[in-house]
Amino acid sequence: MKIENKIANFEEMGIGLFVHWGLYSKFSKGEWSQNILNIPEYQAAFNEFNPAEENIRNLVRLAKKSGFKYIVLTAKHHDGFYLFDTKGINSFDSIHTPFSKDVIKIFTDECHRQNISPFIYYATYDWNNDKYNNDFTGYLSELRELIKLLCTNYGEIGGFWFDGNWDKPNADWQEQQLYDEIRQLQPNAIITNNTGLEKQGTSEGRDVDVLTFERGDPKSITHIQNDRYLAAETSLTLNKHWGNAQNDLNYLSAHDLIEQICRTRKVGANLLINVGPEFDGSLNIHCQSMIEIVGAWMSVNHEAIYHTNNFEHPTYKTCSNDYDFIKGDYLFVDNLGNIGNSNVVLGGEENRKLTFNDFPSRPITRISWLDNQQEVQFKQDSETNTLEIEANGFEYGTNLVERVAKIYY
Repeated sequence: MKIENKIANFEEMGIGLFVHWGLYSKFSKGEWSQNILNIPEYQAAFNEFNPAEENIRNLVRLAKKSGFKYIVLTAKHHDGFYLFDTKGINSFDSIHTPFSKDVIKIFTDECHRQNISPFIYYATYDWNNDKYNNDFTGYLSELRELIKLLCTNYGEIGGFWFDGNWDKPNADWQEQQLYDEIRQLQPNAIITNNTGLEKQGTSEGRDVDVLTFERGDPKSITHIQNDRYLAAETSLTLNKHWGNAQNDLNYLSAHDLIEQICRTRKVGANLLINVGPEFDGSLNIHCQSMIEIVGAWMSVNHEAIYHTNNFEHPTYKTCSNDYDFIKGDYLFVDNLGNIGNSNVVLGGEENRKLTFNDFPSRPITRISWLDNQQEVQFKQDSETNTLEIEANGFEYGTNLVERVAKIYY
């Protein structure tokens, strides 16, 4: 089956940055705080919205520096606030705040300068627009006009990330008309429509380009649906909220985050890592440091993420355990210890023997670690298609959680 060029390009991106930022950021209680906590002074956030423009640009620069290939920014979340100039369609936008500027314009311009792809998140479920409940056809017509603005005023858009159709599962969302208009105006844009927490990994018959796994960790993915090959994307938060939440200290460890990057690649998906900026557009120290840690890991292992698109590169699982695998020309080994004196490395100096059965008989010339270019010992039997690898631990002073080697033929 042929893969569309834009889907192939999307698969090669590997990791993206999800950014949930809006009026809810003022209250630091999560992105659904207006709906769940019934915040009475929510309108005050609109009257006070005045972020530092440089923070928007700095976020794009941080993503670029850390190895992310695309950024998905919430142009509109469920609260109905628009981070762009709606050209008079709705006054609940960033132009009518004290900031008086088009956030999406600043964001997309910086993305284009940094050569990182801008994606637009757009919530279709709306708590603020009366038409959503009282004139749904009119609401959809207005939605398409707003998406048309996003398609025509900001240069090339990498993709659109819709979220909220799950609120009215039996309604006629007129999706095909929307998708056709996007593909006419932005033919290279990826179209994603989040299926929510309950229907992960299914296109639901929609003419989308990506299968979504909200906070998911799939063990396998069915990429061919509706006679098309579809990309896949898992998304995760660094703690338990998408928007910033001051009292949510339940952050992922760096260990878990790096493992998730590799596990997601193993099953043939991109990983979308979320941050929730503060009201002024800055990142708190926790999110900042986690993204920088991703950047440190990617600075060593980036080629193993960018060069393992799923369509061309099958995954080979070791029969030795459930964690280590080969994808494309790269060996991923999880949680190796350190080589060193037994008094300080807790047995990490032990090698891990990995056995791959049914591995292609193409002769391997060498295998070497990406972190120090040292060669990895292996034995290949072309008659039985068996590959045995002796994976040794990190040298003392280094531990990247997931160790990656390149396989040469």
